[in-house]
Amino acid sequence: MSSWRESDFRERDRKDPRRWIGRGVHVWTFVSLLILLNEQRRDGVRCDQDCYGTYRTYEAGHPWTNYPDAWQWDAQNILMTVAFLVALAGSVFLLAHNRRRAVMLTIASIVITVVFIVWVQVSPPVGSE
Repeated sequence: MSSWRESDFRERDRKDPRRWIGRGVHVWTFVSLLILLNEQRRDGVRCDQDCYGTYRTYEAGHPWTNYPDAWQWDAQNILMTVAFLVALAGSVFLLAHNRRRAVMLTIASIVITVVFIVWVQVSPPVGSE
């Protein structure tokens, strides 16, 4: 089209190639919420009947996962809570049209979540001797 007279004045459907970034930030916030909810469930159970000092006689020298009052349970819970709050902050910054900060916060949340998952996976199994 060479001039405005020949134009039909319709906006061309050009999709923003960066829209996937916003969707990714929101999807990650939802995923981190699901991981946090799973951690809350896991924290509520802790070692349950395999705990020393609750259902079993207290004995020192066993893995921390056998003790309901071990600080590592709380630290893991706090770590995942922080990861979710950072992801949530990323979503808020995205809504405020600050895409760069939203991406940085989302990456930080992913890193914190990876640290959390690795820590949970390398922790001794509950009830191990």
